[in-house]
Amino acid sequence: MLTPRVVVCPILLMLLGAAAPAWAGAPGPRVPRERKLVVRAEEATTLHLLRVAPGTVTTVVFNEDILPASVDTKALAPLFGQLKVYPGVMVLRPAVAMPETSRPLITARFAGEDVPRQVSFLLVTDPKEVDTVVEVSRHALSAEDLGEELSLLRGRCAAAEAGLATLRAQCAQSGLAGAVLTGALGPEPVSVERPPKAVAAQGLEVMGIAFLYRHIQTRLMAFSLRNSPDAAEWVPGMGRLIQLGPDEKEGQVIHREIPVRMLEERLAPGASGQVVLEWHLPEGLDPQARYVLEVWNQEGDRSVRWKGLSP
Repeated sequence: MLTPRVVVCPILLMLLGAAAPAWAGAPGPRVPRERKLVVRAEEATTLHLLRVAPGTVTTVVFNEDILPASVDTKALAPLFGQLKVYPGVMVLRPAVAMPETSRPLITARFAGEDVPRQVSFLLVTDPKEVDTVVEVSRHALSAEDLGEELSLLRGRCAAAEAGLATLRAQCAQSGLAGAVLTGALGPEPVSVERPPKAVAAQGLEVMGIAFLYRHIQTRLMAFSLRNSPDAAEWVPGMGRLIQLGPDEKEGQVIHREIPVRMLEERLAPGASGQVVLEWHLPEGLDPQARYVLEVWNQEGDRSVRWKGLSP
C-alpha cells in the first residue's frame, strides 16, 4: 500500500530540520591544490610545508628516487589511515588533523650521493586548502659541480678576507696615533668644552664633568652615567640634537638618531659607565645658535639632556 503524501512530507521536514544544524556548523570544503616544488642544494635545511587533510589523499611525486626506508612511517602511523612510501611516490591519507603544537615532520633521503641528499616536509592542516598532488624536482649537484662552486666560493672568501685585513689594520690603531693614521684627526685643531650641567631623569646621574670635543664639523660628547640602585636597567638607545630658536624654544631637529656608544651593553641598577656620542654638523648652520642634546635609553622613557650647547 502506498504511503499517503500527507504523511511523507512531515517526515521529510523533520529529517531536514534535524540535519540542518549539522550542515550549518560544518566547515566548507577545502580547495584541492597541485604544486611543483624544486629542492636545491643550497636549501638543504629548508622545511617545506605540506598541507594535508583528514580523509584526503595527498600524493608526492619525486623526479628522482628516494629511499623508502628513510621515512619513519612507524612514528607517523597513529596520524594516518594510509601512508605508503615507494622509490618515486609517497601517498598520504591522514586520519586526523595535524597537531599544531608539535607539527609532524617527514624527511625523505634521495638515492645516490648527489646533493641535496634529502627533502623535509612540515605537515599542516589548512582549513581552506589541501595539497592533493605535489611534484618534487631535485636540483642535484654532482661532485664536479660542487667542486666548481667551492672554487668560486674560495675566490669570494679571499676577496672578502683582503677587505677584512684592511679593516682589522684600521681597528688595531688606537689613541691619537690611530686617529691620525686612519684620517680621523687632521691638522685642524681640536677644542674641548665643558657643557652646562645636565638635566637627568629620575634614577640617572651624570657623574663628574662632561666634555664636548670639536674637530671641524665633528662633535663628540663624553660623560659618565650612573644608574640608581633602585632604578630599572638602562639600555643605551639614541641621541637627538635640536636647535633652539631665538626665544629658547626647541625648533629644528638637526639629528634624530645619534648612536649612543658604551663598552657595556646596559647599566644594571647601581652601575655606572662611560657614554660617548659622535655626530657631524651640516654646513650652513647659524654659528650663534644654541642646541639641546638628548640621550635616551632604548625604551625612550629615561633621558639625560643638555640645553644651550654651542655649535
